[in-house]
Amino acid sequence: MTQSTLDRLGEDKLASHAPLKRLGDDEDLKGITLLYASNAGKHITGQWLAVDGGVSVITGG
Repeated sequence: MTQSTLDRLGEDKLASHAPLKRLGDDEDLKGITLLYASNAGKHITGQWLAVDGGVSVITGG
């Protein structure tokens, strides 16, 4: 998400529409990054995993 979107719409308004009622941050990406970079994810190829707090589920993303 861009800073201009945050400035225009406001973080609280955007977060209110997310199932987890908050916006993600860099901490939310650590788990999937570790999975994809480690042997635990060595057999995962060509996949897209949304780390978006469920937003893509309710928007059909």
